[in-house]
Amino acid sequence: MKKNDQAILARAYAMLQSLRQNADKLTLVEEIYVNEYHAALDILEGIRIAVAQFRISPSEVQHHITARWLGGQAHSKEKYIPKALLLTKLDEVLIYFEITYSEKPRKIGFSLPDKS
Repeated sequence: MKKNDQAILARAYAMLQSLRQNADKLTLVEEIYVNEYHAALDILEGIRIAVAQFRISPSEVQHHITARWLGGQAHSKEKYIPKALLLTKLDEVLIYFEITYSEKPRKIGFSLPDKS
């Protein structure tokens, strides 16, 4: 990875980590946070890191029902996603980074004891 790409990777990782650390404080996850999340993924894709599978589907971003009455309902102007979905997607991409890009990459699976 080129030095410039390393800096870009670090900035995108910082965006994702910050979003993850602050997501717990949210009650509702507005579309603006989905956009921020996707902006970080766009940065990563710009340096050829395949992260498309971590995106949040547009069908998940929906208006909330704000009121119901017999025969109808009202919806919010803003769109939201379930908080658990954002947290899951953030954890997925951050674990991916931990496995593939950390200084001490995490081992996957198990290893047999050394027979020395």
